[in-house]
Amino acid sequence: MKTKRSLTWTLLVLIFSLLLTLSGCADGEGFAVKVNGKPVPMEDYVEKLKAVKDYFSNQGLDLTTPEAAATLKSVQFEVLESLISSELISQEVEKNNWDLNDPEVEKQVEELKAQVPDGDYEKWLQEQGMTEKEVLEYFAFTHFISKDVTVTEEEVREFFDAHLAYYGGQDEQVKASHILLETEEEALEVIEQLKGGADFAELAKEKSIEPAAATTGGDLGYFTRNQMVVEFADAAFSQKVGTFSEKPVQSDFGFHVILVEDYKEAVIPDFEKVKANVERDALLFAKNQKVVSYYSEIREKSEIEYAKGLDPELE
Repeated sequence: MKTKRSLTWTLLVLIFSLLLTLSGCADGEGFAVKVNGKPVPMEDYVEKLKAVKDYFSNQGLDLTTPEAAATLKSVQFEVLESLISSELISQEVEKNNWDLNDPEVEKQVEELKAQVPDGDYEKWLQEQGMTEKEVLEYFAFTHFISKDVTVTEEEVREFFDAHLAYYGGQDEQVKASHILLETEEEALEVIEQLKGGADFAELAKEKSIEPAAATTGGDLGYFTRNQMVVEFADAAFSQKVGTFSEKPVQSDFGFHVILVEDYKEAVIPDFEKVKANVERDALLFAKNQKVVSYYSEIREKSEIEYAKGLDPELE
């Protein structure tokens, strides 16, 4: 389910995901990774590693269990990527002489502080294994890259149409059940049985290769177009309520026989009443896209050297 978030909270999450996570073990001194020739100290790696372990411990995870080890192992190189991200951002800020004391940067830092649990910003930084300079550089990076981004009326309207639920609306929905078969021949046989009066749910329990169908009878509940693969959605939304598929519907999953049980029209909010919010959200989205694209470019062009034992490609 999609939820609406303020810019500050979005940035908080971005920072958290950018600079948090990892497990594994690295001993010794020197660098953990070199970014465009500049070494990132092993000490920074160790500090962020400790922050991750403390975070999991605070969530009640027993780090001594085999399951915990597997969980940590699955994200063990993400902290290295966060170190790379931080260094790339720092290098970009320095290269472009972006002002860390810019009023907009300071404003975003204050908004972040206001949303930190218990209002203890210093404690929060310590828990994340971050420094205040990293936060300042991150906000400077995002601000100066995206400060000239604008959106057209058309783009605002497109954003509105794609996110109706954000503004009290609802996309059109269909309530349907399906029976999933491996072959078209099997699907055709099911259709013939349905034409002969067979119960759809019972056939789904008996014949559908979808694991859940044995208990749900193939019931999918209500869904929107974008929640299903295109072939399935096109068929379900074009079918009349109370009918089942006359022909099998093929998707990457197999062959579907669909029963449409209900249809709900889209609920369109009054655009003019929410226009100001839509303009703000569309602009924030466009700015974020610019930042992501910019970062992807510098990351792709960067030269990365890992310390011995930390290179993810050698694992």
